[in-house]
Amino acid sequence: MAASTTRAPRKTAAAKAAVAASAAEETQQVTDTGAQAAVEEAAGPDGSAAESTAPVDEAVVESPKAPDAAPLEPPAAPEEPEPEERTYVFSTEAIPDAPHLVEVILDDATKEPPADVDAVFQPDEPYGVEMVCQLRLVERAFLGPHSNPIERLLMPEGARVSPHVAARVLDRLRAQADARTGK
Repeated sequence: MAASTTRAPRKTAAAKAAVAASAAEETQQVTDTGAQAAVEEAAGPDGSAAESTAPVDEAVVESPKAPDAAPLEPPAAPEEPEPEERTYVFSTEAIPDAPHLVEVILDDATKEPPADVDAVFQPDEPYGVEMVCQLRLVERAFLGPHSNPIERLLMPEGARVSPHVAARVLDRLRAQADARTGK
């Protein structure tokens, strides 16, 4: 015949809390009685304070104190070390610009710099204030980390511009021609 087994009752959250509370109460009673006995030993039989040879545990006799207040100012931050010399190099420093990678102004029809720089801009006859561009000027530039060549429109043919804009473009064309001829 099989023996019947009985199951222990399952502990619920309330039961666990009650067990924890009773355990905490027992430790509190033990601490209180230990502290009371230490005070009675120090007092002596007639209630007066007597010199005792038994050391009294001060942690048991004294009640716990509240923690000290935090300081009003934050702690001093440690000084940061001097920045070290940089160890990386920018791409323009590692690969300097070569003379052939400069921006060049070209005639779009011939893909060469204009042969006659002074003939690029002519004054507008009826008005005489504006300058008219006689060629379609493009600027060859090199963009990106791989210096990809691109051509961008600088001045369309027939464009009417003020004299100071024409002078700036002519100055660049003259400097470009001087650099090409080695002057």
